[in-house]
Amino acid sequence: MQTIGGRTPEQDSGRANPLMPIVAVAAVLAVFAGLLSLSDDGISQADPRNWTPLQTANAFNQLYETGRVGEFQALVSPDAEWCVNAECTVISPFFGSLYNHEFQTAHESQYLSATGGTLGAECEAEGPVVTCLWNQTNLLFKVGGIDPWTGPQSFTIENGFIARYSGGYRYEGVIIYDRVQQNQYSDWLEVHYPDEHPVLFEDQLMLVFSEPNRARHLELITEWSAGLGTSR
Repeated sequence: MQTIGGRTPEQDSGRANPLMPIVAVAAVLAVFAGLLSLSDDGISQADPRNWTPLQTANAFNQLYETGRVGEFQALVSPDAEWCVNAECTVISPFFGSLYNHEFQTAHESQYLSATGGTLGAECEAEGPVVTCLWNQTNLLFKVGGIDPWTGPQSFTIENGFIARYSGGYRYEGVIIYDRVQQNQYSDWLEVHYPDEHPVLFEDQLMLVFSEPNRARHLELITEWSAGLGTSR
């Protein structure tokens, strides 16, 4: 699967990393004080240890959809397991693995936010296990007439935190962005906003690591797609 940012964790190793998990309970509570706004499914307490598994999964999905990496990763236990294959017969750590799951999910979340994407997540809980059906799309998909990616994501929740995560499209090797449309957007950007192109793109791969870049990409992709007759 292609990486979505044009950089590797090794390339970023020389600078502060905002994507590491928040492991101290006090820090977790401070982060999730801001999650009271995610109240559509009845979340009423800032402490995720008081949430139901379904509330935890729904909060994760909403944070992931909006590119809030530090917050959704704070819902993942520091020793959480990642299912490498669909059957979950092969597992690896979510954090610190050679597979770089925390970095890949961070890039995918930021990319989704920058391209006006949605998950359309529908989740059901059975005990501590929550299975979600993602219906993932973005403005590049819409411009290209590409059907949303639909597939499962499942979480095993323990004490309000994700102890095991199984992410469908990653072990299926699915690329969740359309390179053809992305290149067309890049060409348009070079013509209409040439000074910004070097800041927002590197080797035709979006730089979505900073919040200002993601916000600007969303503005420009919305403008570009509207010019093609596509709206959000």
